[in-house]
Amino acid sequence: MGKFLTYKAELRQSDEENKWYTKHNQLFFDDDERIFLVPRNYLTDGYTIPNGLAWLGGGKMQWDIRPAIGHDYECQYHSEIVVKLSEQELRAKGYLKEKNKYGTTITICENIPPQYLEVRPTTFKKANDKFERMMKAVSSISEMRIKLLRFGVNFNIGWLKTGKKQIDLNNLYKQQQKALSNL
Repeated sequence: MGKFLTYKAELRQSDEENKWYTKHNQLFFDDDERIFLVPRNYLTDGYTIPNGLAWLGGGKMQWDIRPAIGHDYECQYHSEIVVKLSEQELRAKGYLKEKNKYGTTITICENIPPQYLEVRPTTFKKANDKFERMMKAVSSISEMRIKLLRFGVNFNIGWLKTGKKQIDLNNLYKQQQKALSNL
């Protein structure tokens, strides 16, 4: 089963209502042993759930939001960022490391240079399937909720409006990314 290599998302509030910027890079080690990156400064709304349903279900930020961030990023660009280093190589080069924060040791990912990254196109189905694997990896979301959220993303009409902007690896950490729900 896949796993997140980085600690839970830390967020800083944006000027937009119910939107936050991610403070750190996020890494997901998938079942096929590839590592995927979502760069810091990505603007997120958590789980993209209609407000009325979110209110009934307990909100958009109730669960570990790393799967939602990864899914939104891939849906926005119709691409994924693959890291061309193993977990051990990331640690040896100092890109993946432990940091003490508030008395807890967390794993963070420093900016990985573009030569170690590759942008690959993805499909609607692949992005949604990975979303399901990411939700299972955090092990704090019930199986029933995973099935419900996985079913819900099949109706993501935002996919049709996105994917025109390309990921610029040379400016990956400089630009502030827009959340999928803003497009």
